Amino acid sequence: MIAKVTQGASGRALLRYLFGPGRANEHTDQRVITSGIVMGVEEGRALTAAEIADLGTALEAANDSYRTNPANGHIWHLSLSLPSTDLQLTDDQWAEIAHKAVEAIGFEREGLEPAAWVAVRHGTSSTGNQHIHIAASLVRVDGSRVDIWQSKRTLSRMCAEIEHAYGLTLVEGREGRGVPGLSRAELERTAREQRAEPPRLTLARMVREASVASKGEAEFVRRLRGSGALVRPRFEPGGKEAVVGYSVALRIGDGDKPIWFGGGKLAKDLTLPNLRQFWEQSGGERKSAVVEWAATRSGLLGREAVLGDPEDWQRAVVGIERSVGRLIAVPVSDLAAWRGAAREAAGVFSALSRRFEGDSPGPMADAAEALGRSAQSRPEDPPPSRAAVRDFRGIAAIVAQSELGNDSPIAWAMLLSQLGRTLDAIGDAHAVRGESQMAKTLGERLSAEILELHGRFEASSSQGLHPGEQTQDARAAATMHEIPKSQPGRHRSRGQNQARSIER
Repeated sequence: MIAKVTQGASGRALLRYLFGPGRANEHTDQRVITSGIVMGVEEGRALTAAEIADLGTALEAANDSYRTNPANGHIWHLSLSLPSTDLQLTDDQWAEIAHKAVEAIGFEREGLEPAAWVAVRHGTSSTGNQHIHIAASLVRVDGSRVDIWQSKRTLSRMCAEIEHAYGLTLVEGREGRGVPGLSRAELERTAREQRAEPPRLTLARMVREASVASKGEAEFVRRLRGSGALVRPRFEPGGKEAVVGYSVALRIGDGDKPIWFGGGKLAKDLTLPNLRQFWEQSGGERKSAVVEWAATRSGLLGREAVLGDPEDWQRAVVGIERSVGRLIAVPVSDLAAWRGAAREAAGVFSALSRRFEGDSPGPMADAAEALGRSAQSRPEDPPPSRAAVRDFRGIAAIVAQSELGNDSPIAWAMLLSQLGRTLDAIGDAHAVRGESQMAKTLGERLSAEILELHGRFEASSSQGLHPGEQTQDARAAATMHEIPKSQPGRHRSRGQNQARSIER
């Protein structure tokens, strides 16, 4: 969420602009969504010219009466905007956010007289961003001034809290951690190439799967290359003995240049130093990793080259059931454990999405993305821990490489049932912490979609699947035609929405 503040000397002029057509005729369906206690304006409908004028007069009233005239103007204008890829918020949700903003700055605060303010919403911006405007008077009804010292810092902190509470894109430059937003250029290229989703999202799932399924760094590099991603290391300046970062890209057609993303551009928990916190890091392992990073081709010589038995699916069910039991017992205040659980679960869903959904990302990809956002921590938070979900790494490996048998669909259904419990548990923890939108995303919509897939897997158990005999790479390409596919889901429709917002 981006907050932008300006000051001016005319509330009437600001409201005429907000209820007018805008600079590029982008203002449509202009309406008041909420206002301060001294305004008395009806919400949720278009206003007449006379009502807009009266609203401006109410905004100016205190300064007209007391002639306080603060420096830089007595009208405070705040715009709060979200990228087009974020969840579409309702008027009621935006109203809640507006109240948080004016209370944080002090336009309405216990023990002080209120100041007039109003929140206005209209259509998306020319770049597709949803947003609201708050117009407020810096003069209270008793003539005293609203203290806006350090308001930018206050708004920055408030926006970070809202991002976590609603499951929104975390602004990278503010917190130093998060899931960066998608650029306009990325969205335009995605629409032009008719992809189901931007490459950044696909690559993030590839990295999450490889990182959670791997015991060490060398295995991570091999798995990542084996998934089809292009991988290149970043060595320390002047040497080839220590890798300090990495970049990944999708394979493309002849004549095109791949677009590379560093781990931190995918998500802050996917930087190499953060990934290393979850791997075995002996001296021998570090040397093996450097060899793998430096290799021009992947030999897939580790355990990831060995196909698992069909019976491994049942072992995955037992393992995740054990992990969910431990997770439920974790105190909600233990952020390290909950962030770690979300990270590891995101890796399992990433593996499920790649294997079952292929190039049509659906509910499993949605779950991986939402859990990835849940895994993000703030600078003051402890680093994520995987103590509560030790079995998830083995589960991700089973999902990535185990063969199929006639009983596999039954195990998939049982596995999804336990993963649904994981989503519910993490969603409940968000709810207790007051992060209502993330709780709703994980605990309601995604759980319902996973339940639907559970039913599909149960129904497919009578079809008599045969064990797959493909290699790992061939199996990934074939995407196992016998497995009941999920529908393209939110990502595909979101890609279409992105294309429409770009055209506007």
